[in-house]
Amino acid sequence: MNESIDTSSGRARSTVAIVVPAWNEAGVITETVSVLQAGLEELGRSGEVVVVDDASQDDTAALAAAAGARAVRVEKRHIAAVRNAGAAATDSDLLVFVDADTIVPSETLRTLLATVEDGAAIAGPRVEMPGVKSAVSRIWTSTLLFLLGVAGVLPGCCLVLRRSTFDAVGGFDEQWYASEEVWFVRAVRALGRGPAVRIDAPVLTSPRKANAVGPLRLVWQTLSIGLAGPGRWRRRARLGFWYER
Repeated sequence: MNESIDTSSGRARSTVAIVVPAWNEAGVITETVSVLQAGLEELGRSGEVVVVDDASQDDTAALAAAAGARAVRVEKRHIAAVRNAGAAATDSDLLVFVDADTIVPSETLRTLLATVEDGAAIAGPRVEMPGVKSAVSRIWTSTLLFLLGVAGVLPGCCLVLRRSTFDAVGGFDEQWYASEEVWFVRAVRALGRGPAVRIDAPVLTSPRKANAVGPLRLVWQTLSIGLAGPGRWRRRARLGFWYER
């Protein structure tokens, strides 16, 4: 396994680290990193974007670096482990986890950071998924996102918390290949250090998974994975819908 992760004490400490796990994300990584970098600059925040290139076979790392990110290489193919590797690659006080296909407007980033700095243990945004092609798929995805919001579930595509909180729960539990953010937020809540807050500000996440399959298969895939329970979420081989697109 090759992990080119710099954790040397000589590197300047930054206030905010935005960790972006990425596998073959050459098509989207430039925009994602550019928006995040611009957000930090607009907010006047000292920080860095760390793209964790997880065994990509394309130009993800090079494009991320060209856009201003620090790219580190791991070979895990395991989203929880990749998130943890990104956190280990930086010593920032605040950690922001953003999926490679998710756009975070600067005002959303501002509100998320302020929410945690004001006492929340962890914060996440409202998720929007523009560009879903099929009407059935649009209704299905928007309904799922709405119900998750009503239930108070914080989205794995964008989470903000303090490093001290991250360390206290031991990071993302690596027994999970999917739903790792659900268990992570549950562990943070259990600490009792503050509320888990879903702010009413959006991030825009890619519709590519919804558009990659027909509407009936999309409904079946999400239902079958969701209802299968924890046994399925511990095995990457049974989660191709997440790991192959």
